Amino acid sequence: MENYLYWSPKQIVTSGKYPFSMGQVRHLLLFRHRNGLQKAVRKIGKRLMFRVDLFDQWIEKQSAGSKDRN
Repeated sequence: MENYLYWSPKQIVTSGKYPFSMGQVRHLLLFRHRNGLQKAVRKIGKRLMFRVDLFDQWIEKQSAGSKDRN
């Protein structure tokens, strides 16, 4: 069994690793089924947690997709 790193939305915002505000993170979570982020989000009890490795992959996929559109 592998140990994955999970971060709360607050940890995502305060880490400095990601350029998202709390409002932006909430928006991403609210529309996670439409934007493809559901694979990187786990619901643990009432809390939504980001699996960091999958979140990083999702971000890279988004930036690669924007290059294809131009």
